[in-house]
Amino acid sequence: MKQHNYFYYGIIFYCFVLMFFIFAIIKSLHSLFLVPVTESLQMGRSDFSLIFTISGLSVAIALPMISKLLRKYSAKLIISCSIFMVAGGFSAYALASKSWHFYLIALVVGAGTAGCTNMVASLLINNWFEDRKGFALGVAFTGSGFGAALISPIMTKLLAEYGWQFSYVFWGSVIGIICLPLTWLLAYQKPAERGVLPYRQEQKAKVVNQTVSETGFLLQDIKTKSFFWLYLAAMFFWSLALGGVHIHIPAYLTDLGHSASFVAFIYSAQAVCLIGGKLVLGVIFDEKGSRAGILFMASTFLLALICLFLSRQSVLAILFALLYGCGSTFTSVGIPYLAGSFFGQRNYAEILSIVNMVYVLGAALGPFISGKMYDITGGYVLIWKIELVLFVLSVILLLYLKNYLEKQSQKGLK
Repeated sequence: MKQHNYFYYGIIFYCFVLMFFIFAIIKSLHSLFLVPVTESLQMGRSDFSLIFTISGLSVAIALPMISKLLRKYSAKLIISCSIFMVAGGFSAYALASKSWHFYLIALVVGAGTAGCTNMVASLLINNWFEDRKGFALGVAFTGSGFGAALISPIMTKLLAEYGWQFSYVFWGSVIGIICLPLTWLLAYQKPAERGVLPYRQEQKAKVVNQTVSETGFLLQDIKTKSFFWLYLAAMFFWSLALGGVHIHIPAYLTDLGHSASFVAFIYSAQAVCLIGGKLVLGVIFDEKGSRAGILFMASTFLLALICLFLSRQSVLAILFALLYGCGSTFTSVGIPYLAGSFFGQRNYAEILSIVNMVYVLGAALGPFISGKMYDITGGYVLIWKIELVLFVLSVILLLYLKNYLEKQSQKGLK
């Protein structure tokens, strides 16, 4: 077997495209529809926010199923079906006129998203790259940042000039037209399907016939261990904070008196920093390890939340966007890398599906809780404070568990 670089570039490019269109539109930018839809249909913000909760729960339920299906069937088939569900479902939002219409469609969109965004991209990168995995993840997942930065002003313009119904159909069609053909061209789950080995550094490439043994925990051995459940709790708390903040940023900034064009600018600035943050985080993971990566994400997100409290000032709102773009790299690059760093490669896909499921649950509940607190209190400050506390707790848990597992690896798990 030979190591042809263009195969690896193709995988990175394909994952980049999935994140650029599907993740950016469905996850990053769907919140831009919150104000137009709620004002048009006279829905409460918590009612619309429940769309994200239901979609997230659908993702969480579908993730283990997708993981099993990918072991039995072609990745091209599974990913294509998922893209069809996302593209068709997002377009179908245009037909919704009541809350429950949105909720039913969200079930379909969420299940589809599980099979064509984070987990699939993470699995492909993990299978195709033995070395430079952090960098490959960083580059691939910058797609969501580029997508949010470039698509947000266009989406804002379309919403203002043509309305939310047209915008739903337009962006759903874009997802299907672009992502489906690329899937059949590039979505190879394992290097062996193309007759190559996983990417190795040049000095290691000579040992092409050596079988690399996978190390790490078996899922069946750790699912009853307290450290695994503490890890899942940390994932849940972090995602609750991220999800609760992200979806409500446009509404929060609008309430503070900022214009729609300024909010669109904030999204673009945040997305640009997300791009740089993912590349930086990938390099930090490769060069300095997971502990340094956790500290990088934690410090930037913590400072971002502090700026969020003071975002009535335009300068601090912009600073929030810059810091938040770096801190939110956890969702894409952090989760797949840390899963391998903490638990190894032996059951990587199975463990990652559970971690993603828990993370998605937190990200799904976060927007609904924030929306409900807004409806009750008329503001976001209290929920921001609660999410700040949960975030700090999650960071402490991750750093503690990293030290614990390193000590256990030196003397054997007991």
